[in-house]
Amino acid sequence: MRLHALFAFALVFAVAAPASAQNVILMDYSGFSYETGGLGDGAPSDPGDVLVITAVADQYDELFGVDPLSQEVTIYIYDLVSDGGFDDNGIERIAYTGGRIEVYEDPVLNHEWGTNPPNGLLTTFTDGQLLFEGEFTDFNLSIDGFGIGGYTGNIDGVGGTAAQICDNEADCAYTFGGAFTKPLATQLPEGYDLQITGTLEVDAAVDTDESSFSAVKSLFRN
Repeated sequence: MRLHALFAFALVFAVAAPASAQNVILMDYSGFSYETGGLGDGAPSDPGDVLVITAVADQYDELFGVDPLSQEVTIYIYDLVSDGGFDDNGIERIAYTGGRIEVYEDPVLNHEWGTNPPNGLLTTFTDGQLLFEGEFTDFNLSIDGFGIGGYTGNIDGVGGTAAQICDNEADCAYTFGGAFTKPLATQLPEGYDLQITGTLEVDAAVDTDESSFSAVKSLFRN
């Protein structure tokens, strides 16, 4: 079965994502991202720069079949290549090509970001059993001069043991929603650009255009 998954990824600083009564939340995650050449804090996204996102699931639906007491779930997004972006009234809008997502379960609780990625420790996000994998068909990111923004991407799911979540469904739409900002330097491992946290929901779309940042952020209020 081929899954068709819509992901709206977003990076958020120091917030928590409550469940929505209208959606089934499958996964809450947090972590860090970096782009070759830097991103945010005055650093532009240059053509050919590659965005990488690494995260750990903080909680997840039992449908994943993962024991949270004995296993961890890690997320690794890679090979997103920047087109260089353009300025839109003070908002830098960047389109990316390529890109993959992989989600793993691992009985060895060993995830470690390290510093100055890429580094050898990033393999701790991919050394478990594959739960889900997909290929991006598009990915777009917006960021303003204050380091506030969001991003969205469409993905074709291609495999993993969690595919049964969408059994008996012709199409299964997943959504990560939120917004992002650059936290204090003391909260980032050296070499990373943004701290992330977000939520994966089923059949829920979150608009991350600049005009709807306030609505997106409301998803993460306590």
